[in-house]
Amino acid sequence: MFCASCGSTSDVEVCRVCGTRANGAISLDTVTPVLAGWWSRVTATLIDSVILIAPTLLLVLLLGNLFGEIAALVAQAAYLIVLQTTPDGQTLGNRIAQTRVRDALTGHTISRRQAVIRWVLIGTYGVLGTLPNSGSGGFAITVGFLALFDCLFPLWSPRKQTLHDRMAGTIVLRA
Repeated sequence: MFCASCGSTSDVEVCRVCGTRANGAISLDTVTPVLAGWWSRVTATLIDSVILIAPTLLLVLLLGNLFGEIAALVAQAAYLIVLQTTPDGQTLGNRIAQTRVRDALTGHTISRRQAVIRWVLIGTYGVLGTLPNSGSGGFAITVGFLALFDCLFPLWSPRKQTLHDRMAGTIVLRA
């Protein structure tokens, strides 16, 4: 069941997300979820990136380059996967930008599998962009263009999905 006010999953009398009293939760068939706009998505991503900078730098300083970078990737994965699979489907950036990640078919909270797919596809751009290349920089430029294309894809997608959303079967809604 979903909250009649905000569309979040709701099986209690008072919605945990918006605080609206549920005079009977309603099904997704009667709620039209509002897709998050491109700027809202970019804002959430930038905020999450800023939040993750300090722990990443701290881990690299404490553990050195290789182990620090690996620990930072694990910490970033945990942050995104754990928070996106909570009932509200929001990282701290999503909360501030008032967006949430949902399953594209049901509108429910995404599964751990979906969150991992999203993270792997997003994280791949960063990891591939830092790998040593043949000296020409062509590989890093190609990866950069792929990341930019993924970021801009919601501008053309009818459901405002990135490529990683489409692969994971997720959408981003306004909270």
